[in-house]
Amino acid sequence: MLPVIELTRTEAAPSAVLSRAEAASILDLSVNTVTKLLDSGFLPGLAVSQVTALSRAPQVSVKEGVLPVLRTGAPAAPRRADDTRKVIGTGATMDDELFLEASRQWWRCDPEAIVAAGVLPVAVAGWVVGVLAVHGVQETRRYQHNEVRHSFTAEITGRVGTLDDASSYHVTAKDPALAELTGQLLGARVKGAVSGGPIAYLTP
Repeated sequence: MLPVIELTRTEAAPSAVLSRAEAASILDLSVNTVTKLLDSGFLPGLAVSQVTALSRAPQVSVKEGVLPVLRTGAPAAPRRADDTRKVIGTGATMDDELFLEASRQWWRCDPEAIVAAGVLPVAVAGWVVGVLAVHGVQETRRYQHNEVRHSFTAEITGRVGTLDDASSYHVTAKDPALAELTGQLLGARVKGAVSGGPIAYLTP
């Protein structure tokens, strides 16, 4: 009769700090993307407990419809001289006004799909750090070479403080269905989206 055994895993102490390469391996990211998370402040450090929290985040899948996702980075100055935003990207310490203005405009995208969805999750390195309720297209601008960009009327329905601390997630939506969806999205990971530039589209 064969012996019966049990396997246990020895985990590093929660205070142990990983290198960026080690964190990248655990999270299935590039080292540059780990740096993006650190620069944004949504991953405040590389302690084992912090990285493990991100690795255990649920992954978003869509059962019906299309979920557009804004994929952005750490706060930076706009690249275009005619961009009216003070910053682009998002960070853990950014106030709501800056976050909203940076996230709701100016995107090359399918505006009808975004308005039809009614929500626009904002993700850094694939983790949702905020959600907007989208009410409609506010303005469309046309540039040379057939470039078209859109801004939307929108409001914040929830934001993340840091991804490793679920108690820092705040849902502000008043509508129960929207609040439930926002709560599901905050801190979750988005993979497998079809890219259309910064805006990607997740389908069933």
